[in-house]
Amino acid sequence: MIYLDNCATTPLDPDVAETMARVARDCFGNPSSIHAEGRRAARELATAREAVAAPLCAQPKEIVFASSGTEANNFVIAAVCRLARPDERVHIITSAAEHASVYNRLAYEQRADPTRIEVTQVGTDSTGRLRLDELRTAIRPETRLISILHCNNETGVLQDLDALFAIRLSYPRILLHLDIVQSYLKVPFDVRSMPADFLTVSAHKIHGPKGMAMVYVRDGVSAEPLLVGGAQEKYRRAGTENVAAAAGFARAVQAMPSPNQTRTKYVELERLFLSTLDSEGAGYAINGPTDHERRMPGILNLSFHGVRNKEDLLIACDLEGVMLSSASACHSGVIAESHVLKAMGLPAERLASSVRIGFNRFLNADEVRRGASVLAQCAKRAAARP
Repeated sequence: MIYLDNCATTPLDPDVAETMARVARDCFGNPSSIHAEGRRAARELATAREAVAAPLCAQPKEIVFASSGTEANNFVIAAVCRLARPDERVHIITSAAEHASVYNRLAYEQRADPTRIEVTQVGTDSTGRLRLDELRTAIRPETRLISILHCNNETGVLQDLDALFAIRLSYPRILLHLDIVQSYLKVPFDVRSMPADFLTVSAHKIHGPKGMAMVYVRDGVSAEPLLVGGAQEKYRRAGTENVAAAAGFARAVQAMPSPNQTRTKYVELERLFLSTLDSEGAGYAINGPTDHERRMPGILNLSFHGVRNKEDLLIACDLEGVMLSSASACHSGVIAESHVLKAMGLPAERLASSVRIGFNRFLNADEVRRGASVLAQCAKRAAARP
């Protein structure tokens, strides 16, 4: 079996599994308890917080653990909506190619308070990059937040951070949220020099456990909790912390290669993958940028010429032992047209034949070559059907 759906999730690192088992067995105390077992669990949690903060150059106190990237994104949006006074209008800017956890939460907030919450979705160009002129024009006096997916989970397109930071600095009253679920540890981030107020990360995208994520909240930025109850996470997220998962998250962070090493490996594997498709005679088009300045290496969205039903192509590959997807895994069990590719203005035939490929750090050249060969053969067969 060759697993190429790593934007949806990555296989658990065996070292992470061992760390989680050890902590679950040996640190079973509640980290809020003051006895010895509680203090041991609290130390494990503090160590994990330091580990996941370090690659961002963040302070551990700026990290809020959460259960998923979806919860993390919901936390940010809800917090901003609650920051304003009841009589103040809240305007939020996002893109037409965001993750479902952002656009659905925004829709929820609008339904809950339609007279006060307003959202502007900025369009993208044909490669999936934000129309920055549109974004600048959308800013109003009541704009409170700009929420942007840095690396798109379907196409790998990277948004222009320098441009977003320049906008943030030009409008100090506006908060900036970046979803870096797909780019954490693949791109270097230093919050000491970047004017981002919120960053969201999910552990299972870097060979960590599902059910564990974090939000970076810049020191000094107020954030009302999404979950209320106890004093956990400095009153920002109530509920007993999952210490074993936090320790697993930290171990996954420590095990990841440097961003430069990951980039070098993925560039080479991607070159091999595409050259194999070419040598097998598969006709395809890359949906999104073709260069790695604007697209994350190792994330590819491809449309295959002549394929009229991507579901047939995905099933055919699966039967041959190659696992791919067509869109975000948050649209579970549904093979539908991608809102991301629609926002890019791709024609219907490209939408109908698009598949997503994502690499992980355990993949080797032979697996990538064989995966591409199977995909090419399945695509040619699908295109030949009447």
